[in-house]
Amino acid sequence: MRYSILTILALLAVLIVVPPFLGGGWQYALVNALIASLFAAAFNLLMGQGGMLSFGHAAYYGVGAFAVLHLMQAVEYGDAQIPTVLLPLAGAFAGLICGAAAGYFATMRSGVYFALVTLALAELFHSLAPHWEGLFGGEAGLSSMRMPSMGLTFGSTLEVYYLT
Repeated sequence: MRYSILTILALLAVLIVVPPFLGGGWQYALVNALIASLFAAAFNLLMGQGGMLSFGHAAYYGVGAFAVLHLMQAVEYGDAQIPTVLLPLAGAFAGLICGAAAGYFATMRSGVYFALVTLALAELFHSLAPHWEGLFGGEAGLSSMRMPSMGLTFGSTLEVYYLT
């Protein structure tokens, strides 16, 4: 189904204007919906457009998330000076590098074999994460504080929504 430019612009205007008038719960739900829609768009690109069934592309979201978390900790401890608004780009780049390395091996196969290679890589990440404490924090995980940037604290759900 094709949408007109006017319809898309109206939807974007609603997504920009309406959230300040919603409660925190709705804003949080919209943040999660935006993240899920990005994930679904990536899966649609792989399966719908490319015909490649991937079982492991969520691992690269995790790689990006942990890269952002480590950068946040570096900024928090004074080891790096990166604006908070650029952290999602750094996470995307980390996921890209890891995905390109894994994709090199996965795309040597096609069909069912491609799906099995992606499943094996996903299980590798799943198995390594609890044991690689320096990178993933072990079973306790990692945490960091939200850092202010450009006058924004990213403490409110609305600020996180606009960052998303």
